[in-house]
Amino acid sequence: MTPTEPSSEAVAEVRQLNRLFLEFLCDRAPVSIERFGLSARAAEFLRCATPDQIDRAARFPRALFGLSLAPVPAAALPVLGATSNREQVVTLVLLHSARNLARISGYWARLLLRLDDESVQRLRAAGVEDIVAMSSADGVLSAAFGVLDRVLPELLAEPHPERWRRLLLLGFQPDILLPAGADTA
Repeated sequence: MTPTEPSSEAVAEVRQLNRLFLEFLCDRAPVSIERFGLSARAAEFLRCATPDQIDRAARFPRALFGLSLAPVPAAALPVLGATSNREQVVTLVLLHSARNLARISGYWARLLLRLDDESVQRLRAAGVEDIVAMSSADGVLSAAFGVLDRVLPELLAEPHPERWRRLLLLGFQPDILLPAGADTA
């Protein structure tokens, strides 16, 4: 295995984390889904998704969730903030996995989880108590492709090789912001 090739275990874990995140979003009210950065259109597709569609979308080899890591004061106690208990648990699991992946390979953490260098360093240095404190902060968890209105519906659609290749190319591009209404096809 070369340093540029993520292990099959890392990709499999990202897919499991994708499934956890998507299932978490499916249980949210439409307004709550939009809070994670999804458009109303993408939120509706997700709310109507079948378990097979969720499994298919979760197979995307890059994180469908985003983690925004703000510095947490060392003296911060892990107190539940405005996030729900379930959201904190999901965020905690995602952060813990991200921490483990960052410690194995910063490159894989940046590629598969869309983390910047500072976030990778913060995760590598974080202890368990830091991860718990981070998980209780507001705004840590978001949808990775929220600004791209067509990505999630296409991931949920019936498999088609050409569509999948296009989504993979889009998913592994450096993070760019597309203007509102931009076509991703």
